[in-house]
Amino acid sequence: MMARIALILLLFGLLGDTGPEKGRDGNALFKQKQYAAAAAAYRDGLNALSDTTGVVYAGLQNNLGLALHRRGRLDSARTAFRRARRAAPSDAERVRVLFNAAHAAAEMGDRAAALRNYKQVLLLNPGHEAARFNYEYLKRQDDSRSGSEPPNVEPSAFARRLKKKAEALVARTQYTTAAALMKDGLQKDSTVQAYRNFTQRLEEIAQIARSEP
Repeated sequence: MMARIALILLLFGLLGDTGPEKGRDGNALFKQKQYAAAAAAYRDGLNALSDTTGVVYAGLQNNLGLALHRRGRLDSARTAFRRARRAAPSDAERVRVLFNAAHAAAEMGDRAAALRNYKQVLLLNPGHEAARFNYEYLKRQDDSRSGSEPPNVEPSAFARRLKKKAEALVARTQYTTAAALMKDGLQKDSTVQAYRNFTQRLEEIAQIARSEP
């Protein structure tokens, strides 16, 4: 099961401002699953703002995107998430928006967009375990659906044991070690190439893990 969307709560201590007040109203409605009313509250909050570059604007756009996503309006949700990402004043805020955008895209069936956004999350924050789990989950599903493992190569008993060891390492998020294990195994047994896409996926995720935010 994929990690849950993280709703950004607009509790910034800006109690006298209309924008955050509308944001809090929207959050309460969102939690009650009144998504149309929540979206309207977030829009009211946005309309009350004169600044379209700060954290409040980014938070309202993010939450508007979540409400629109819950209503099945993916294109409008994408627009809101894009505006939130552009306005986010820090990498931490951008990570939250990208994670939400990725999760929304995945739930709506746009796997390519979800993978792109999860990858951006991991490039900004390689230690984001929820994004890494979801990215790996979607990549694994893509491999399974495409039948990507070559059918003409029968893995040996050694190759099958090796893959199980690599999967155990993946379960502990040791992607670099798992990728190295598979590559080393290929030097010893050519039938390990039966899992070449699995190995390529490990190498890609390991590269992200080594990236600096």
